[in-house]
Amino acid sequence: MAGAPGGYTRSMSTLLQPGDILPTVELPLLGGGAESVGTNRSHSQVLVLTHPRPCDGCFAALAALAGIADRVRVEKAAVMAIVTPGWSSTASLPVPAVVDDGTLRSHLGPDGQPVIAVVDRFGQLFARADAGAEHRFPDHDEVLATLLNIAISCPECGVPDVPCSSTLPEPGTFSGGMRIGQT
Repeated sequence: MAGAPGGYTRSMSTLLQPGDILPTVELPLLGGGAESVGTNRSHSQVLVLTHPRPCDGCFAALAALAGIADRVRVEKAAVMAIVTPGWSSTASLPVPAVVDDGTLRSHLGPDGQPVIAVVDRFGQLFARADAGAEHRFPDHDEVLATLLNIAISCPECGVPDVPCSSTLPEPGTFSGGMRIGQT
């Protein structure tokens, strides 16, 4: 497992779990500049940790998420690839990418495998899915459902912020630009 700054490493059993707070780090963007990951106060983040070296499976997952970027934005979120320096030779990626210094991978990614993590604007981890070497990323509806859960949850307690007398939309309808349930 990649070590975090200071030689500290996390075993797979100590990876962050839903409810934990992701550390805030400022990392260099793959194309230049820097970006803060973790506590962001303006939007939730869908973080995609890639394999250490560029691969077609990770690139396809990023392209698929870029394809639903409008739906993700409606839920006040953004997709961010978390790559290693091995990706620096990649001409361009379909989503913004930061080069991890080992901090995020040590908290979210087991043994260099791809992961999708969804964090709210306060840096709280709501979901983490290990895609494994086979690139079994969660489908878009799962990611969007997590973002909807964040959008309707009370930030202090995580309980849906929908009055008891309110009725959620029927399955198959749209709310905030995303489909609720199956049609």
